[in-house]
Amino acid sequence: MQLRQLEYFLAIWESRSFSGAATRLYVTQPSLSQQIRILEKELGTELLERGRHGVTLTPAGRVFLPQAQRVVQAAQDAKDSVRQVIEGRKGDVHVLTVRSVASGVLPPSAARWHSLFPTTVLRLHDFSHRRDLEEAARSGQGDLAVGPRPPVWEGPAVSLGYEQMVVVGPDEYEIGAAAEPAELAAADWVLYEPEQGMSEVVDWVAAGLGFAPRAVARTGQVSAALQFAIEGIGMAVAPENAVPTEWSKHARRMGSGFFRELVAFSRKRPSQPAEEYRDMLTSAVLPLIARHELPPDAACC
Repeated sequence: MQLRQLEYFLAIWESRSFSGAATRLYVTQPSLSQQIRILEKELGTELLERGRHGVTLTPAGRVFLPQAQRVVQAAQDAKDSVRQVIEGRKGDVHVLTVRSVASGVLPPSAARWHSLFPTTVLRLHDFSHRRDLEEAARSGQGDLAVGPRPPVWEGPAVSLGYEQMVVVGPDEYEIGAAAEPAELAAADWVLYEPEQGMSEVVDWVAAGLGFAPRAVARTGQVSAALQFAIEGIGMAVAPENAVPTEWSKHARRMGSGFFRELVAFSRKRPSQPAEEYRDMLTSAVLPLIARHELPPDAACC
């Protein structure tokens, strides 16, 4: 039994004639009649009777009618649901990211997405380390990944901008102030656990400034590192966008500036809703710096 045969059966009943159904369906009447004969043969009984006043249902046809209607409607509902997902009107968009980006970069985009596509759920899954993010993206766990640019990536990758790394401590400074390497080398440090991706960033910054940070505390959370730093336990490095506004005067750039590029990437061309979210990210005002706005002597990764 084929869906097309059920559609033909319903069209004949609604038109009350084979010729009317054939015209409505843009098929020839012999082809229509043949499909109905095949359906009736499979069921072992006639469903339709031709009479002086048009086509009527047999007793078996009357029983079969509501079942056929439910099947055809269910098939149409399934098509409509898929179409709504494709068009971004319904469904989920799974976005993979790292924790600092989830809290510091993506919230405004999530709010804008909800206003544009209120029936499409934006699902964020955050990872501690960029390596875990890249592995999840490679294995197809999400529709789109947003995070530091992978060292090697074969699929689409679109740059979103650069986030500046800042050092945070208990004292307040003028906005735009810089911390000198000698001060940082002499300071105590709140460092990150190895499984936290920011540990790599701290190593990169320290190597670039030529010192080895002296650890007095370690944590796996950027928010905890910032809290420790404000309390005076030690200096901490974090993305500038992850520093709460009320602590902005506690943050300084380091040297000429250290910047990390963020990209939206996927294994293959993303689904239409995910592609729309990616395009929205590239056109939205994010707390990131465009490449042409970077200082000439900035360090980037």
